[in-house]
Amino acid sequence: MPRSLDSGIGLALSGGAARCIAHVAVLDVLEQEGVPIHAIAGTSGGSIIGALYCAGMPLSEIKRVILDAKWLDVLKFTVPRSGLISSEGIHDFMESILPVQKFSSLPLPFAAVATDLRTGEKVVLNTGSISKAVQASCSLPIVFTPTEINKKALVDGGVSSQVPVRTVREVFGLKKVIAINVNYKAVEFDQFDNMIKIAAHLSALWASRNAREEEKLADVVINVSAKGIALWDLSKAKELLKRGKKATEEKLPEIREMM
Repeated sequence: MPRSLDSGIGLALSGGAARCIAHVAVLDVLEQEGVPIHAIAGTSGGSIIGALYCAGMPLSEIKRVILDAKWLDVLKFTVPRSGLISSEGIHDFMESILPVQKFSSLPLPFAAVATDLRTGEKVVLNTGSISKAVQASCSLPIVFTPTEINKKALVDGGVSSQVPVRTVREVFGLKKVIAINVNYKAVEFDQFDNMIKIAAHLSALWASRNAREEEKLADVVINVSAKGIALWDLSKAKELLKRGKKATEEKLPEIREMM
């Protein structure tokens, strides 16, 4: 049965590095409740989860892949120039797990959000290679090298659109949007004693500011608490899944009313 996008529900999945594991639990609760998802836009880590889900990968398989993942799966260190780590590792990781490789082959509409390094403007990626789009969306400045697409140097989408509600509305024409922010109550660092911490902190500041603005445009906002969980802490995966489930269940009355 064809989807009617203008009357459907879209999801805006925030960035948040390891915290984006919580998105899997959010999707699981929505699926169990029969909430019809018609399109997804994802930023940074949210683009990884969104791409896998829209590619038709079952949530049980996504959960297995994420729980088994290690940072060494995506890290390719480079001689510092435009970034400490090559973003190509993200591309290769996605290529190895995605069921389909092109946006045109996705069973569910998806868009990844990145940022133009030169202008700071949001760049929406929804054509061509899915892995390349996710690579760009996750290319945290200074930490990862920028990703070149269409002669643009692209970096992490959180710099321009941490919770991509506008993208869901503008690209897919959806009238109902659920925003998921996995950085609620987050405290990034209390010490800035290395380059990675400084880069992550600056990106988090930009992201939190634009996230607040876009959340106002959503019909429902699911805030997943990140209290006590660092951006890079994959060891808290099961705890993040619990928090994602709890946060979504608390919002089910609002979601049902919206539907």
